[in-house]
Amino acid sequence: MRLDRAVLVVVLSVVTAAGAAAMFRTSDLVVVPVAAATVGLQNSNWRTDVEIMNVDTEPIDVIIIFLPTGNINNFTWYKNLENAMGGRTDDGFGHIDEKLKDIPAGRAVLLEDIVRTPWGEGEKGALLVFGIKAASYKTTTPAGGIPRKIQVNSRSYSVSTNADNQPLTFGQSIPGLPWYYYIDPGKKSKNLDHVVFSGIQEDANYRCAFGLVNISDPLTWLNVQIVLKGPDGTVLGDVTDQLNPLAHTQWDKFLYNFFNLTADKTVKGGTLTISVSGYYSAAQNPTPALLAYVSRIDNLTNDPVYLEQRFEPELPWDCVFNGNCGSSSGGEQGQGVSTPFRRPLDPPPP
Repeated sequence: MRLDRAVLVVVLSVVTAAGAAAMFRTSDLVVVPVAAATVGLQNSNWRTDVEIMNVDTEPIDVIIIFLPTGNINNFTWYKNLENAMGGRTDDGFGHIDEKLKDIPAGRAVLLEDIVRTPWGEGEKGALLVFGIKAASYKTTTPAGGIPRKIQVNSRSYSVSTNADNQPLTFGQSIPGLPWYYYIDPGKKSKNLDHVVFSGIQEDANYRCAFGLVNISDPLTWLNVQIVLKGPDGTVLGDVTDQLNPLAHTQWDKFLYNFFNLTADKTVKGGTLTISVSGYYSAAQNPTPALLAYVSRIDNLTNDPVYLEQRFEPELPWDCVFNGNCGSSSGGEQGQGVSTPFRRPLDPPPP
């Protein structure tokens, strides 16, 4: 088969763009926006497995911090190492899994049912996953380690049994989001103060859940605006809610439980826009930062589909193909903007 030049250019562009997008998954702080060990609606029973890959050039350690759901101010929880998980007992973490230490370059580790064992049954929330140089946690001032690059993937799934009483799961892959994917109210002129979700459906067949994670510095509250539109663009709901520092929150069947629509109201092909409309902070140099997600779940099987947050502007050509995206303090890509994003969080010191 012979490709003419125009077709070849298109093929190469698609392949190269896919590779460039994959690069943006890499960071020294990656957020899994939701992980669970809890029962849910329609007899669902949710569990989460997480895979962490060392994409750096030397062995690394990993620190994982769980942020419980419920729009709780998790500042005190975050600072207490008893609530963190690492690979080395001597570092002082309250939960230890030796898989998280000395991960070789190019290797990955899998943590199954990650929430239940360290943090307990009936829990749901977000995971902050930090990559650091192996055995470096206490060598820095303040303690926290030397940042190293990781990629994180997760699968959240509902456990049940089939007619023969054999285990049966329906699940969704939830990619770990690099910290620099955050929604920033200071970048409204770049359209990076909001994200959009399509494919919203709530009716007899499907339900949706949306979630928010405040990954700002630990002293910053966010005002979050959530706008639901029908397929014809009609505004069905417009609510502004306040998100506490380092808080996670999730609203299930949100047409009724968040927007208070009547039970006879259904949506198919709707859109959801989530933006940071404002913030206030006790920090001297605040970094407001929000991540969001949506899941659409089949009411019969509890089979979920993950809908990832999407910024509306495209990345400039020079960013995708040449890497000139505007660097951040961590050396990461910055959503194609000229002013750098700041990493809002570091591992808590002992």
